[in-house]
Amino acid sequence: MGGYYGSPASVMKNNKAQRRTERKPTDWRDYIGAKDVPTEDHTQATPELLAQIRKKYRRQRIYNIIVPILLTFIFFGILYYFFLF
Repeated sequence: MGGYYGSPASVMKNNKAQRRTERKPTDWRDYIGAKDVPTEDHTQATPELLAQIRKKYRRQRIYNIIVPILLTFIFFGILYYFFLF
């Protein structure tokens, strides 16, 4: 059986010691590695780039809608087959 055998004051003291005293708003980036990722600057979007982005998102949206519906029909078809026969 596990349990808690410490005093609340010592827990609070240890938690306070673990926290850093100075925290900047950008410190969260250190944890997710955002500083290592190079940023791309697309200030001028050409019509070709916009068409490519539109095509990519259209394909992704169709995939995200059609595939779950298709899998649902297949699942219920198999379920119907096993319970009917």
